[in-house]
Amino acid sequence: SLLGIDQDYTGGIAVTLSGSRATDYFFSLNGLLMQLNRLTRFQGMSEPEGSFQLHSIEFGFSAFTPQDIAASEALPDDHPYASLVFLASTRQSTTPATNISCMSTLTVGVLGTGVGEFSQRAIHEVVGLQTPNGWHHQISDGGEPTGKYTVSLQKTVARDDDRSGVDFELKTSVEANLGYSTDASAGLAWRYGAIGTPWWSFNPHQAEYINLGSPVVSGLEEKTRGEFYLWGGVNVRYRLYNAILQGQFRESDVTFEYSELNHLIGEAWVGLTKQLGRFRLSFVVRARTNEIRGPDARRPVWGGLMLSRAL
Repeated sequence: SLLGIDQDYTGGIAVTLSGSRATDYFFSLNGLLMQLNRLTRFQGMSEPEGSFQLHSIEFGFSAFTPQDIAASEALPDDHPYASLVFLASTRQSTTPATNISCMSTLTVGVLGTGVGEFSQRAIHEVVGLQTPNGWHHQISDGGEPTGKYTVSLQKTVARDDDRSGVDFELKTSVEANLGYSTDASAGLAWRYGAIGTPWWSFNPHQAEYINLGSPVVSGLEEKTRGEFYLWGGVNVRYRLYNAILQGQFRESDVTFEYSELNHLIGEAWVGLTKQLGRFRLSFVVRARTNEIRGPDARRPVWGGLMLSRAL
């Protein structure tokens, strides 16, 4: 979270490995993901003749807390403590002739482990912040497996590649999720500046708090200047279920009923990307309308820092 406000989405970290080798790791979910894509017929639609495929695997965790982390008792009217440790495999299929790129991601993880508490306590001790005392009330405390299947499609609707000056891209996207977050969304995204990576490598809509799964790619060979561009977008999401707020099968001390949540959620983001040699550094600020109903409901705002390197 921003401005030292440690609530709602408290933080997280993820590491993504890209390339065909991402399908070869013994812990890869690519085989199961392909089976799901065949079952849903997404593979036939998303991998037509003339397309090419990219792969990635990602692991990380996210943590969430209420506003009052000093309280040791359960806080039934505030965001529950929650943590998710996850592993995700992604397939991206791009068809240059149509400017369409499709992605599918299978995420498996565990809710309710001690990773969130350990990480937050360690960071707060180092920087001298309040010790969180309510983690024993977290969603699925003690651990519970979970998962999510994601499919999305993005289409570039406008692109101006000015090799001597400023570039511009505008794209639309649609996405559906089934699992610990079950929802559908649609949005617009753009980037403007010195752009040296292909349009299909830019996937800002793939971010449920943490950027999920997008394969890392090298810059275009004909673009010799370093990348430096501004980017942003908006998204509208209709959510049917969110385990981070509603809990799962295991009993949790603090949960919200379906009727206590807003299901139509607006999102917006703005970011900046700078190339530093073979590295790319991006910073983004994201905001979302409140998902919990009530007079004390908050609109979460958080920042993200991403560092990538294409070999």
